[in-house]
Amino acid sequence: MWQLAIAGAAAGLFSTGWQKYKNQEELKHQKELQQKQYDLNKQHGDALYSLQKGEALEQLGIQKDNLNMQLKMGMDDYNTSLLAQAFGIQDARIQSASNTGASLAAEAASGTRGNAANEMLRSYAAQSLERNIGLQERQNANQLNQMITGANTAAGAIEREKNAWSSGGYRDREKLLQDSYNLSMFKMGQTEFDYQIKQSDPFDFSWDNLLGNSLDYITGMFGGAYSGLEMGKAFTELSGNKDKNNKQNT
Repeated sequence: MWQLAIAGAAAGLFSTGWQKYKNQEELKHQKELQQKQYDLNKQHGDALYSLQKGEALEQLGIQKDNLNMQLKMGMDDYNTSLLAQAFGIQDARIQSASNTGASLAAEAASGTRGNAANEMLRSYAAQSLERNIGLQERQNANQLNQMITGANTAAGAIEREKNAWSSGGYRDREKLLQDSYNLSMFKMGQTEFDYQIKQSDPFDFSWDNLLGNSLDYITGMFGGAYSGLEMGKAFTELSGNKDKNNKQNT
């Protein structure tokens, strides 16, 4: 019976070592798989970022071209409006001068030249014209300032977004931070795999792995020996029952 116990103990030792070896190989495979997944994710992330950056810069270029075109059209309309206003002002001043001349001529004809009331009306008409011209000029200046300010604001927003994709920009730093995080998580996973692989090494009896490996082998050996003893007892009982039956039959 003790031979079966020894054989069981040996089988237990071998089974434990074989199981640790298979576990170690599986962990190595999982570690390699994690490396490949990280590399694929990194390649995919870089390609996606490059695609997004190219599309964003292209759209920003289109926006800038549209802004320049709108600004040019706005300035053309503004200059056309100024030209029309200049002609209008010139006509108004000619008309005002004509009215003043007609009023003075009428006074001379009627013998009432220097009439205070008429002089006041002519002065008011002249001042009113100049006030309207001044108001129109202020409105033109406000319109120009608003147009330039709006264009500068839009151009600044486009430039800031463009700079965000440049080296050191917001989106560039965001990508670097994400890459750094992914790399740290990958390295942490690889470290854990290295630890588990070392723990599963059937031939590693270094100080930090001695207790774990020794307990595994001792447990496997006693488990195998116990199984061998149980098998021996079963064979003994079976043999005893067989001899007993043979004696009864004789």
